[in-house]
Amino acid sequence: MSSPTVVNIHSGSHITSKNTTYQVEKELGEGGFGNVYLVNTQGTKYALKLTKMWTFMPNERLEYAKRFKQEYEYGSKLNSPFLVRSYDYDLLDGNPYIVMDLCSGGSLRDWVGEQKPYEELMRVAHGVVTGLAHLHTEGIVHRDIKPENVLFDSATTPKLADFGISASIRKRHTMANFMGHAKEVFATGTYSPPEQIDPKKAMKVMGPTNDVYAFGAMMYEILTLGELPFGSFEDFMNDMAAYEKKKKEENWDRATLRKHANAQWEKVIEKCIRAEPEDRYQSMDDILTDLGYTPQRAGQFQVTAQSKWSLRVQNGEEIGRTYFLTNLARFKNKKHLTIGWFNEDDPFTNDVGITEEFTQYISNYHATLSFDEQSFRWMIRDGQQREKDGVYGWYPSTNGVLVNGKKVSPQGMPLDANDIVSIGDTTLKVIIE
Repeated sequence: MSSPTVVNIHSGSHITSKNTTYQVEKELGEGGFGNVYLVNTQGTKYALKLTKMWTFMPNERLEYAKRFKQEYEYGSKLNSPFLVRSYDYDLLDGNPYIVMDLCSGGSLRDWVGEQKPYEELMRVAHGVVTGLAHLHTEGIVHRDIKPENVLFDSATTPKLADFGISASIRKRHTMANFMGHAKEVFATGTYSPPEQIDPKKAMKVMGPTNDVYAFGAMMYEILTLGELPFGSFEDFMNDMAAYEKKKKEENWDRATLRKHANAQWEKVIEKCIRAEPEDRYQSMDDILTDLGYTPQRAGQFQVTAQSKWSLRVQNGEEIGRTYFLTNLARFKNKKHLTIGWFNEDDPFTNDVGITEEFTQYISNYHATLSFDEQSFRWMIRDGQQREKDGVYGWYPSTNGVLVNGKKVSPQGMPLDANDIVSIGDTTLKVIIE
């Protein structure tokens, strides 16, 4: 990408995209990574978020720009009343920007410390959980749930924002280049689960349970009028190791929660912020149920011998790419297809090769897909059958495989329509036609 230059935007500035021209009315906010402006085009008002790409180190720009473009792509395709929608994307002097819903009602951060009616708290919680459920259904894990990322529109409908950029990307950026971004990044640590901070574990268990944990920590803060379960942001910054130790030991302030919340919320938060991912709620639908709402559950898809199966990349470095399993199996005359890292030097190592340039989470021999001719279903198994160190056998992957956030064993798990398969930082949606 071209080298970005410093831009100065003020009231009355005009920003022209491929689609239209926006007039800037005022600045809405400024952060370490960019600024947000109120803009107007043809009488309609939007929010325009511009990334200050000139503040990034040259070796970081391509990765962050790609993540920022992902945020636009997600926001333009996902149709949910609880997610901020994107409408336009372009560059201004080498700095990418997104035009999206204007949320003029502030953020959930404005609620912190205020006593709100119980019905209002429940309405917002329902919106946040439902928005996360919609994201997870599309294979997207938010990874940065906090009050600042829950915005309100003019009708006070809660909308999740900033769901395209991985928290891990932010962390790496800040570790390399502080540039005033530190608080913006590390504030996430007071909400994030213990495994998200640990680079050795993060991609092994990156699934819906990460957002489950952050939701619990955030609602604790809202319910207790500003407290956090494991201590303040200052506590976290002063001694991160001790703070993370409290998370792993589940040593959180239950007494303060009991002063402000009923037994229903105690149960929900207790189960959200368990140290081990498998001990938490496994889906947002489970939280909805315990909050007294009825989630919309999809039944198992009816498959036949004529059903056509495919995997579509929802999150990763090739969003939208589709692997047509049925056609691939017929072409190769195989009942078993292998999945792994796409090696340009040996492109036929796997039947399904997943591109990964910015991270190193996908194994050369990561997973196996097997077709069952009795049920007409594909099954996914962690690892592959191969020779290693002169011994032939079944060897699991380094970082594991998840289906809908649940770990897959070498024995395998049958797939269904709309299942989300997570392999490293890539998620794929099962499509059956």
